[in-house]
Amino acid sequence: MRTEDDLYVETGYQILFEDEFFLAVEKPSPLPVHPVGRFKEKNLLSFLVKDLRPGPEGLKIVNRIDSETSGLVLVAKSGAVAGKLGILFQDRVVVKEYHAIVFGIPESQEGTIALSLGTKTEKRQHLRTSDPLGEEARTDYKVLSSAGGYSLLKIVPHTGRTHQIRAHLSFLGHPVVGDKIYIDARIFERYIDEGWQEDMRQVVKAERLLLHASRLEFRHPMTGEPMKLTSAIPSCFTPFL
Repeated sequence: MRTEDDLYVETGYQILFEDEFFLAVEKPSPLPVHPVGRFKEKNLLSFLVKDLRPGPEGLKIVNRIDSETSGLVLVAKSGAVAGKLGILFQDRVVVKEYHAIVFGIPESQEGTIALSLGTKTEKRQHLRTSDPLGEEARTDYKVLSSAGGYSLLKIVPHTGRTHQIRAHLSFLGHPVVGDKIYIDARIFERYIDEGWQEDMRQVVKAERLLLHASRLEFRHPMTGEPMKLTSAIPSCFTPFL
């Protein structure tokens, strides 16, 4: 089993917006958003605390995205602001937009995936399944372009379930390129133990998950000002476009 010193993460986050209440950070991939498992120090929150040296209230992650998903993360400067931002997400008044490269070309150029999500455990992984009795989940998608057997999608999730976008696109038959869990969970098991191995590219086609949180729109919880935060699609998407 690898130690934390052996674990590879990207450290080059960028602060895209900051005021006295919160930050909007562009998180790279792979990088967990907070301390989890073996990533006690190698995570976005720990890096921010070390670099910014916040006051006694510290920093609070508001919207969690997967380690291998890049893009926008809101980080509150107090518990009160974190709570107000959290309510906006909970009430589904935050517009969230993602972009992804997927395998194949969806039959419909745009559509909605409305499949409730359950969970099953395989070895060390918790995988989402389609379960009519599970958590309600809805994802809208639109095909922006297709080339060479891959498609670029714009994705708008209306719920915020764990692995929602990844699982829904997998159920559609078009998993996200680089998704080690929903393409072949055995590869993810190896990835945990061994790190990236070049032979994995034959199956998943990219070293990282090609999913990016690209836009957030909401009203500032303290001032009421309309906020529109955007993050450009990473350059590693370009070979698939």
